[in-house]
Amino acid sequence: MATTNLSALLLGELQALSTEARRKHPEIKEAAERVIVTLRGIRATASAEIAAELAKSDEVISPFVLSCKSNNHRLASMSVQCLQQLISYRAVSPRSIQQTLSTLNSVIHLGMDIQVKILQMVLPLVTMYDNCVYGETLVDALHLCLALQKSRDPVVSNTAAAILRQVVVAVFDRVVAEDREHADDTDSDDNRDTRENDLTRTFAKDAFFVLQDLCLLVAGSDSIFIRTESVDQGLVLELIESVLVNHAAVVARHTAMVQILRERLAPFIVHFFAEKTSFTLAVRCIRVVWLFIRDLHADLPPECETLLSILTRLVDPSSNAQPSKTAPTSGFPLFYRVLAMEVLRNTLGDAKLLHRLYKQFDGRNAAGNDSEDCHVVADVLKAVGKAAVERPELRTSSSDGIPDASSAGPVAGDGNGSTDSKQVGAHSCSLRIEMHKLLDKHEPPLMPEPYLAYLAFTAILSIANGLAGQVLPLCSENVVCHAPATVRSPGSVLDPELAASLKDEQVLSIKGLVQESWSVLLSVYTFYLAVCVDDVLFKQIMDTMQKLVQVSGAFGLNEARDGFLILLCRSCLPQAAIADHERQLQQGHARRSIGRPPSDEPAAENSDEPAAIQTALPLVTTSLAGTAFTLNKRQVECLRAVVACAQYLGSVLGPMWYPVLVTLQQADDLLFQSRNMPSAATLSGTAAAGSTASLSNGQQSKAASRRASVLAAKKDEAGQIVSSELALVRSDYMRMLGFVRTCGRDAIVWTMGALCVLGADLSTVPEDAELQAEEKSMRTMPRIIHRRLSAVLNRPTFAIELLREFAVGNADLFVGAAADASKGKGVWRMIMRHLLATATHLHAPAAMRTQACCAISDIVLKAMDFVSLAELQPADESEQLAPSFIDKVASGEAQVSILTPLLQMMRGTAGEEPDQSIRFVDVSKLTLDTVYQLLQASGRSIRRAWGVVFDIILSVLEEPSSSSMAVETLAGTESRKPGYLMRCVFPCLQLICSDYLEDLPPHCLRRCVECLALFGRQNEDLNIALTAVGQAWTLCDFFQRLESSPLSDSDAPELVSSTLAAAADLAVAEVWWSEELGELSARRTQQVLWILLLHSLAQLGCDRRHEVRLGAIQTLFRTLDMHGNAFDAWLWDAVVWAVVLPLARYVLTQRAHVFELVREHRLDELLEDAQDEAARIANQSGVVVEDPARLYGKQWDETAATALQGASRVWALPQAAVENIGCADQAWQCIWQLIQAFYVGEPAASICQCVPALELKPDVQVSADFVNTQAATATAEAAEAAIQRARLRTRDSMTAATGCVSALVSSQKLAAEPGWRIAWKAWLAMGALATAVPESAGSNFNEDGHGAAVVTQDALCAYLCLSATIVNASGGPEWFTETDAQALLQLAQVVLMYVDIPLQAADDCKMTAVQTQVLDIVLLILDDHVHGCLDSAAATALAAADLAKLAVLPYVLREQHSALNSSAIAQRTRTQFLPMAGRLNALDSTFGGQPERKRMGRAVRPTFCALAASALDHLGRVLSSASSEALLAQALLSGVWQDAIVAMGMHMVMPLASEDQARASDWFVRAVSSGMKQLRQAAANADASKALTSAWTAVGSVLPLAMDIPQETLELHKDSSSTRYERAISEASSCGLGTAAQIRILDAIAAASLEYVVDESADAEQPIEMAAFWPVLVRILEWGAAAAPEPVVLLGTGGGVDVQDLTMACFTWLFRMASRVADGGSAAGWVSKAAMPALVRRSAMALDAFVSDKRLVGKSPLPQSRIVLVRLVLQGLAQLQCHPAALECTVGSDLAMRAASGTAAHIFALYDSLVGLIAVPDPEMLPLVQQCLKRVSSEIFG
Repeated sequence: MATTNLSALLLGELQALSTEARRKHPEIKEAAERVIVTLRGIRATASAEIAAELAKSDEVISPFVLSCKSNNHRLASMSVQCLQQLISYRAVSPRSIQQTLSTLNSVIHLGMDIQVKILQMVLPLVTMYDNCVYGETLVDALHLCLALQKSRDPVVSNTAAAILRQVVVAVFDRVVAEDREHADDTDSDDNRDTRENDLTRTFAKDAFFVLQDLCLLVAGSDSIFIRTESVDQGLVLELIESVLVNHAAVVARHTAMVQILRERLAPFIVHFFAEKTSFTLAVRCIRVVWLFIRDLHADLPPECETLLSILTRLVDPSSNAQPSKTAPTSGFPLFYRVLAMEVLRNTLGDAKLLHRLYKQFDGRNAAGNDSEDCHVVADVLKAVGKAAVERPELRTSSSDGIPDASSAGPVAGDGNGSTDSKQVGAHSCSLRIEMHKLLDKHEPPLMPEPYLAYLAFTAILSIANGLAGQVLPLCSENVVCHAPATVRSPGSVLDPELAASLKDEQVLSIKGLVQESWSVLLSVYTFYLAVCVDDVLFKQIMDTMQKLVQVSGAFGLNEARDGFLILLCRSCLPQAAIADHERQLQQGHARRSIGRPPSDEPAAENSDEPAAIQTALPLVTTSLAGTAFTLNKRQVECLRAVVACAQYLGSVLGPMWYPVLVTLQQADDLLFQSRNMPSAATLSGTAAAGSTASLSNGQQSKAASRRASVLAAKKDEAGQIVSSELALVRSDYMRMLGFVRTCGRDAIVWTMGALCVLGADLSTVPEDAELQAEEKSMRTMPRIIHRRLSAVLNRPTFAIELLREFAVGNADLFVGAAADASKGKGVWRMIMRHLLATATHLHAPAAMRTQACCAISDIVLKAMDFVSLAELQPADESEQLAPSFIDKVASGEAQVSILTPLLQMMRGTAGEEPDQSIRFVDVSKLTLDTVYQLLQASGRSIRRAWGVVFDIILSVLEEPSSSSMAVETLAGTESRKPGYLMRCVFPCLQLICSDYLEDLPPHCLRRCVECLALFGRQNEDLNIALTAVGQAWTLCDFFQRLESSPLSDSDAPELVSSTLAAAADLAVAEVWWSEELGELSARRTQQVLWILLLHSLAQLGCDRRHEVRLGAIQTLFRTLDMHGNAFDAWLWDAVVWAVVLPLARYVLTQRAHVFELVREHRLDELLEDAQDEAARIANQSGVVVEDPARLYGKQWDETAATALQGASRVWALPQAAVENIGCADQAWQCIWQLIQAFYVGEPAASICQCVPALELKPDVQVSADFVNTQAATATAEAAEAAIQRARLRTRDSMTAATGCVSALVSSQKLAAEPGWRIAWKAWLAMGALATAVPESAGSNFNEDGHGAAVVTQDALCAYLCLSATIVNASGGPEWFTETDAQALLQLAQVVLMYVDIPLQAADDCKMTAVQTQVLDIVLLILDDHVHGCLDSAAATALAAADLAKLAVLPYVLREQHSALNSSAIAQRTRTQFLPMAGRLNALDSTFGGQPERKRMGRAVRPTFCALAASALDHLGRVLSSASSEALLAQALLSGVWQDAIVAMGMHMVMPLASEDQARASDWFVRAVSSGMKQLRQAAANADASKALTSAWTAVGSVLPLAMDIPQETLELHKDSSSTRYERAISEASSCGLGTAAQIRILDAIAAASLEYVVDESADAEQPIEMAAFWPVLVRILEWGAAAAPEPVVLLGTGGGVDVQDLTMACFTWLFRMASRVADGGSAAGWVSKAAMPALVRRSAMALDAFVSDKRLVGKSPLPQSRIVLVRLVLQGLAQLQCHPAALECTVGSDLAMRAASGTAAHIFALYDSLVGLIAVPDPEMLPLVQQCLKRVSSEIFG
């Protein structure tokens, strides 16, 4: 595509050119055609190949040259365009380049478009044809650019200038390539020792001539090579700058070029700055000067020195620099100074350049290489520094120290009178673009007056950064901190190895530069630390100052280091404010001297300090009262810089540590104080409130608004400082302290000495004699204001805090192997001596004493860490600890020595009076805290000092002596509260129990148990008592893990049960407390420890405080649950007889006693303490406390429940060896008696008898008639006992007792018959006694004193659930007899009718919980497990009978009048339940008018509807699943089947709910369909005629009611009256069964009836059992057959379909009964004889009705249902085979007799009706009538 475009382009242009020139310029046309021929003759297709072919011919450009010479603009434009394309493709012959340039030069006057295209071709010609564009050809190209640059068109002029600059740069680019080709024998480009002098090479010669002409042109001389006239001086300077920017190295490499610059350009620049000139030229010239200094200072040293001097004089006209004679003088415009300063800033900012300049000029003097005094760099630094500080108005006069960011005043020279605050910074004091970069400006821009000072200061910052960048990499932080002192030069931290790797001359020159510049830098920083600068600039100040301190210290320049460091220290603090406040205190005699020199002490005369440092105020150590000044953010940043410097130079600071630490101490105080003081900015703003009084109202308003915003900003900023800055500073100086150790002994001594001096200033402790020399040297250092605020603010001191941090962090220097070194001993002694003196000084401030105690504690803790380390490392293997220290640890001496200070602190100190002991509460607390921390950190290391630890713990519980005195120094009232120290010491005991039990010897373990018991019994702190109880669990876990050796038979102790009487003697425990203990692995030792712990918990379980006793009881039984597997027979015997049973009996007795007192209102003596405690809690919390009497009863109730539940679980533990304990049967009986007493509410006197004599045989007495509640409460004594028990039992007690039974039934004792029988009888007795309600009981019999029910649904449910649990848990099924099952069912019925329980919701749709459980108990009899105990048939009959009772219960209770209510099942149910329901009626009449009872559920009467429905479902399932003959026979003979049929009939005809009716009908159909014939077969071998008769009677009684037959039809009577409780039974006379259900029931009964007699012979007589049933069935069928054939006028359009179905079903069954042929054989004659008359009557009725209706409607059609019915009758008559003698014959003729006795007798009887059908002809009926008549005729006539 590219080739096609090139060819097409040339051809198109040439053709256009030929066309344009064919008339006036035929020669052009001919030349163009020749080139076209040439193009077409080129066979190449590639662009490069075509260009190469064209470049071979000179004729290619001939048409274009001719066109340009024609002066025709159009032709010239086309030709220039084509030439541009040819040049870009290198298609022009090199021989034609000169001609091309001449041609272009001839058409430059033809227009701007041509000129631009010409300029676009110049650069490609120079770069692409470098082999031919040189010399004069290059001059022609330059002439084109210079000529067009003079164009008046700015576009052409600017384009030409740009092309010219690129051409010049391209000339020098060619030199680079040329030098590279000839560099085989030369060094690299940047090697300046080898110069290239040969200018014979083409490109180098061109470059030299071009550079020479540029230098001549800029100086105003004529050019030699280019030969042009005057050129714009700015353009020439721009070209020179371009050359130097891009190819300064090329210039420096060629000596001739360097010489040209020295001889031509340098003099011009010097003379240029001697006179004033335009801004544009000044900018261009200053840029060239910068390039001279940056790139050519090594090649042109004198010239560079001169230029630097000129710049120095420009910046500072008063400078003593010695420039040339033509140096500038004063009077120059300001932009000269600015340009010079910008160049100097760039120079100083380049660290390597500055170093080279210093080495080249000033460094020669320091090295002694130059006899002349050269100080160029020094003059530059001084000039820049002077310019930086030449505006004193920038300083903030109202600030002290570093001014805040918000304290800036107006910038001087604003000129607009603005009062807005401004800060010095890049935003306000700089130009958007630097002045030397404004190349397109003709006038200097407006600039802020501080711009020059800002430039100078940024130059100073650049110097600091540059020096740090060169020095600090040589001495990293790691080198400073860890390099040995032997390899470090004195006073220096420079790494010798790194320094040696460099040249000594280089290191010395850098050091000389630092030494030369630090004084200037210090003065500038001193000035600007008082100037309000912006945040960015301030951060640079802090960074660079920190670097300067580090650099000075690294080179050992102590004077410079101290100067910068002191400046930072002073800037951190508001010294003027503090000094002024101190002078006021002195004048008012408020100063408190502590033995230090007065504040007006004169300074030393012979001080070697610099003048700037000697102005510090004298040291004053008086404490400073609270004032309003504080530190601002920038002072905090400065403080952090001080800390960083001290950390970096810690090894060489020496006495300078003192001013550093003084500064940190004072700053720490001010930062802490600022949290509670008003902001200084706020106070200063308030003081200036009246300064606007002279303004107008509007001005005052604006000023007030502005002032308010300023003050708000100040206040916000002050508030933000407090937390973050204080934390940052403290973390910084703590980190600094951590580096001191690595700095060597001297640094440690100086640092710790300074801290001790600072601490002694406040504590009034006498000075240490060993610190006198160090203190004197520190006092002679430059002094900082030293005020201490800690005594006023009562807070820890800075000095002690740092001493503690250092001693703790470096304890290995004093305890381990390093303690033998010289650097450890003295410092340790110094620190400990000072801390102990402060801690034991009687008049020391409380805060300092406390802090000293804390420091000692921390040091002790750290020392114990090394004790732990020494135990792990033998003396011959340890590398960190001294062997002597390891030996002390092994002997126990080290532990005692370390813990001795804690004992002394706990004992206090001697008072002023003789034999007086003073113990500070805060010191005691700190001691206990230390013990706790010691146990946490090094408890494993305490081996022989556990006695000391327990002494410290028990000392808190000791009674104080009369001579002792406790001093409360803690703030607040916490220390005055009871048990304060107890709350401090108890965590120590907790820690011992949780972590260090394995380290305690046996006697200490027993002592630990004793401590827990004492803490549990103390009354000062309830939480501690509870926690002490909980800690017993930890001891139990530990005892569980112990391994023991078995006891021999001779050593086995005697069982406890053998030594105890009936009432357990608790004094036996005293023997265990005094018994001698052996090794911990001994079994007897573990037994004693176990029983002591459990006995202590039992004693705490009898505590008067509910929380303590409840926690102890819970812990006791949880221990037995979890750790009983560790007990042996002796221990279990002791647990049962000495712990569990006494505890359970005590709490039950106490509970009953409390409840009796509550009932008798005699609780004053018992509740006195509880009332006092409740009043105290109420006063403290402000809440209302529950009635103490009620609360006390609830608490004892909970306690008894917990104890008894735990005692019950003991028997259920699989690991409990209860069978092996002494008198196990008596213990089993006792626990059941306690549970029974707790459940029913036995009085205290009865409970005391629950522990029988050990020799008595256990038994539980249960009354035989326990289910008869009336008999159980018949006597007055029994009724009173029942009422008393009801008052003593609660809902919680019943629930808890139920849980106890649930736990006991899983015991192994239940697997034996005596144990199971006791449990079973006890459970029955519990239910009977709990539900026994005497007749004299009131309506609140089941209520507590607050109206809440005691016996609830949940309680009875839980009780009933236990029946299955007990039965299933028994080990032998043969123990559960039918008598037990009957008793269980009777008890369930009693519980069901216990109506005193609240019924929260109606039970007509959903059973209550109790009803559900009662039903489950009935179903339990059907369980396979019970079937294994009882006869299956008997169990089924027993359960089904109860289910039938439950199913009819709602009907019996409502006295619903129905034929079924007179059934046997209804009578039995009424007899059993109605006496118990009398209580229900009584409660209903009592609560009926009490609305408040409705909220409790009393007004909801139980209906038992849901229970009856569910019972009916289960009854149906039982009958359906009874498939064996034995079960069916049992059900029939016992009357269960009959009762079930009646129950189902009741639910069908008197439904409780619609869905119940449907289910009842389903069960009824299933029972009748599958049961009747099976019952007959099952009863075949038994005399069951009476039972079968009753069964068919029951079916016959249900069927009419189900079919809803009118009473006159069956001559039955029904009382339709209802009662007010008949909500669940329909009030309509109809039962509500649909026709479909009725048909289904009728089909089932009819089918069952026929199947019952299907096997009888034709002559068989009717069964006796069906004598009463069969006529009822026939009458029902006859009635149903007559239901549909109503007159047609009475028939409606709908509603007759169901009746039609019933009628057809009845006809169907009548035909089946009347036929002599039955399914599977012949039918009995009595069946046909009973059904045939009814069939004939109903058939005649149907046929006659059809005839009458047909005549009535005429030709109108009858309903289809009528036609279907008649067709069914006719078909049945035609097919029926009548039984002989089924119809009685009343006709006397023979024929009639034959017809009446034949199989068609029924047709003969209906002969008239059939003839009537013929009279009403119907095409559908006539064939059927004919068939019937034919049958009868065949019977008559044969």
